[in-house]
Amino acid sequence: MGEASDHCETTLSHERTWRTTVACLGPVGRFPKAPGTAGSLVAIPMAAYLLYALPLWALALTCLLLMLFAVRCCGKAEQEMGLRDPGCMVLDEWVAIPCCYLGLLWIDPAWQEAFQDSHWGWSIPTLKLHLAVFCLFRVFDIWKPWPVGSAQRWPGGWGVVMDDILAALYVNGVLCLFGGMFL
Repeated sequence: MGEASDHCETTLSHERTWRTTVACLGPVGRFPKAPGTAGSLVAIPMAAYLLYALPLWALALTCLLLMLFAVRCCGKAEQEMGLRDPGCMVLDEWVAIPCCYLGLLWIDPAWQEAFQDSHWGWSIPTLKLHLAVFCLFRVFDIWKPWPVGSAQRWPGGWGVVMDDILAALYVNGVLCLFGGMFL
């Protein structure tokens, strides 16, 4: 990743456009170690607020719209940077984190109530769930079990974003099986 990360840093320093700024979440993509982990971490407060403020249908629609925006933005940013899914591009992690909760909220309405009764999406049970989502997402995003890894080869922004969305589906599966233990 040495040459690519050097080029990424150069691109971020000299050729910054709104697309590269958004795709890298501003300074988050410049995090010196594990920018994907940093992008996932900064997504948790946003997800907590969305889970608190939106009914399930609106959350699902928001996730879909964010995903489509990220596909377009990351695809264009890749072209502008001349790099394929550079490490500094972390919008994909940020968009995937809220998707990690959808399955659990759908099968267990008690979680919807837990978020809506919490303080802006934060309580002891929701904090444990946020921690589980963060850890599980990072495991599946780094490990890339099938078909997560193969999705990275999809063209343009689809390859950047869909591997993270598929990792979020794995998180959904685990949470649907074991999410009740956090409530």
